[in-house]
Amino acid sequence: MTGPEKEQYVKEIAALRERVRYLEEMEKEFATLARALKDSEERYRLLVEKILDGIFIVQDNLVKFPNPSMTDLMGYAAKELGAVPIADLIRPEDRERVLAHYGKILAGANLRGTLTFGALRKGGHEFQAEVRAVPITWEERPAVLCLLRDVTRHVQLESQLQYAKKMEAVGTLAGGIAHDFNNHLQGISGYIQLLMMRGDRDRTEQGWLLQIERSVQRAAALTKQLLIFSRREESRLEPLELNEVVRQAQKTLARTIPESIAAELRLSADLRSIDGDAVQLEHVLFNLGINAKDAMPNGGKIVIGTRNVRLDEAFCRSHVGVKPGAYVELSFTDTGHGMDRETLERIFEPFYTTKGVGSGIGLGLAIVYGIVQSHRGIILCESSPAAGTTFRIYLPVQERAGTAPEKEARKKADYRGAETIIIVDDEPDILDIGQNTLEQFGYTVLMARSGEEAVETYTRRGKEIDLVILDLGMPGMGGEKCLQELLTMNPSVKVLIASGYGRHGLHGETLPARGHAEEGPRGSRRGEGRNPAGGLVR
Repeated sequence: MTGPEKEQYVKEIAALRERVRYLEEMEKEFATLARALKDSEERYRLLVEKILDGIFIVQDNLVKFPNPSMTDLMGYAAKELGAVPIADLIRPEDRERVLAHYGKILAGANLRGTLTFGALRKGGHEFQAEVRAVPITWEERPAVLCLLRDVTRHVQLESQLQYAKKMEAVGTLAGGIAHDFNNHLQGISGYIQLLMMRGDRDRTEQGWLLQIERSVQRAAALTKQLLIFSRREESRLEPLELNEVVRQAQKTLARTIPESIAAELRLSADLRSIDGDAVQLEHVLFNLGINAKDAMPNGGKIVIGTRNVRLDEAFCRSHVGVKPGAYVELSFTDTGHGMDRETLERIFEPFYTTKGVGSGIGLGLAIVYGIVQSHRGIILCESSPAAGTTFRIYLPVQERAGTAPEKEARKKADYRGAETIIIVDDEPDILDIGQNTLEQFGYTVLMARSGEEAVETYTRRGKEIDLVILDLGMPGMGGEKCLQELLTMNPSVKVLIASGYGRHGLHGETLPARGHAEEGPRGSRRGEGRNPAGGLVR
């Protein structure tokens, strides 16, 4: 090999070695890129496959490239889902709206936000879906990339919250009207009783007065039902055995429902005690029984059951205002004609009824709703046409062990007295009736039309006053502030609260703090529709 050839050979060897080194470096770089690409693909795969929301592409009105969550949500295998027209996955009443939305996105419209509609799983099972969609290019053709989420529970909770707000607003309106209307009824009833006390009327006139009084009492019963619904008629909760309440209510129902309707009790033997108002809970069962009777004109069956249950976090997340814990379930099932969805959504609204004119005023189930709410419980209803109806009431178990208070024997009382009483009320009729009634029984009566006037009178004549009959719902100072002022002047002052308008919690906040104010018997509350004259002197 000549010298130039050898030199050329060395150069070629060096170039070859340089190329080998370059290729080795490129191989290392490609390996690094391959690992990065693999890691990127793995992250992408994990993101797409593990995300709980459904990811898919809509093209040619078909679903393409669905992730596992999408196939799980819709109940199809991936190949099955790809053969189903997108329209068949949408509830019929929503199809036109949803397909129009997709069409606008494909046309280039910048539609932000979400679209909510009824989606259909395999087999026709419906759920509430929320979808976000953006235009993309898939396999070199226009398509829509979608992210779908099951929002059924969210929609249900939102619906429950809106319903609760509506019922609260209706209750506030009904309670306010009932309270004011009840005041007027008390005025009428009081004057009637004053007239009936006079002995210079013949039997015909006395009969007319009795008829007027009966009409007033019927109207008062109606206002009491509205006050129960609005929860201004407080429940008197005490340790209670619900099975005993059910047995007693069943006896009442047996005298009310026809013999063509059979009644069966399925009561748990180890049922836990609750804190409840026996009279109101019997009223619940009675109203449900009347509702069932009307739903079974040709006969049928009623089943009333009780059992211990525990409501878990999952249940409570699906029902607004319910706390997890131990409850007693009271179920009431009938085999009647059932209800459609529209009726089911309104059954607890006051004055809503599907009965004909003169057959009902639509307060029965509203009262049931109000009583259950006042017991810190929840009521659910399951029904469909021709499939009967089931009401399920969940009441919290008794928080502390205890026994029901013993009933005290009533003693005869002499209603005549010589004490001085001041009546504090902003209703002129209440003041007038109270003065006329109490004076007939020998009492000296002072009157104050406001809290300010009561404080002024007590400042001047407090030593003469033996009892203060105090209304809470008054303008100006109001009854609670007046009570505090009276207690400041005389911690031993005797106060009878005679009001149906006091806020809940007054007993636990204001009265025990002083320990000297007294609350009158339930009959003395104007909110109950009882005879005001009789209530004031007891």
